[in-house]
Amino acid sequence: MPYLLIAVANMIGGSTYAVTTAALKGFPEKDLILLRMALCAALFLPIAWRGRRRLAAAHRGDWARLAAVGLFGYALPLALGTYGVKSSSATSASLLVGIEPVAIVLLSAAFLGERLTGLKVTSLALGLTGAILIVFQGPPTWSGALTGRLKGDLILTTHGCCWALYSVLGKSALKRVDPLDFTAVTSMIGFLGVATWAWPGAHPSSWASTPLPAWLAMSYLSVAGGFLAAILWNLALKKVEASGAANFIFLQPVVGVLLGVGLQGDQLTRWSMAGGAFVLGGMYAASRCERPVIS
Repeated sequence: MPYLLIAVANMIGGSTYAVTTAALKGFPEKDLILLRMALCAALFLPIAWRGRRRLAAAHRGDWARLAAVGLFGYALPLALGTYGVKSSSATSASLLVGIEPVAIVLLSAAFLGERLTGLKVTSLALGLTGAILIVFQGPPTWSGALTGRLKGDLILTTHGCCWALYSVLGKSALKRVDPLDFTAVTSMIGFLGVATWAWPGAHPSSWASTPLPAWLAMSYLSVAGGFLAAILWNLALKKVEASGAANFIFLQPVVGVLLGVGLQGDQLTRWSMAGGAFVLGGMYAASRCERPVIS
């Protein structure tokens, strides 16, 4: 049963890119990011309230880490992913999110002092090669022009790297903070950060005329992609080791590509398939490293 919960959580994660594409047909980027995070933060509010005594006892340093995770490991990659999907495609986003576990390996070596083993270097090389093939649609060339698709793929690559900050920055705090409290607080901090940036440029007057499918897509991103997936993941991790759970992250790009091609009509080029294979190889190598990779 725990592994089923993990599988469902990762399949939900893989579905969010195609659903983001659907939501962007009715919402501007800032509006979607703001509404998505507002609803998710509201759902997490009761959990944060339940853990208020534990959170009040948290160290000042842990609160600093929670703030960093909420802003740079949650809100920033979510915003980058939204803008990246708008300029590129759900399929590219699904493949390039595989950079996350590879980036965790690199960032853990840089900021946590973890040793770069041969397997870790292999994961970095495979992931970087795959990202280059997807972004440039072949061996890298530079014409001097930053096209919309190239810009989107570069944003999505950065988005995958930024998701790694969630695990790296939060590692020490999670030793002392309950995982559900951690998720709730970082979601709420992330929303507060996004609200200060997105609200001045939002268009609330147009929300009443936004088509119902876009509202449903936004709600799915909040309720399923932001809230339910986190709950399922944390419930499962109480009964299984993180290293076993990490292997299920491979479901995310598979589900994402299937939905992107099947529902959104994305084009899956030979270079995207080749790059995706390299990224999956990098993900596998990262998942076999000594330190568990947590999505």
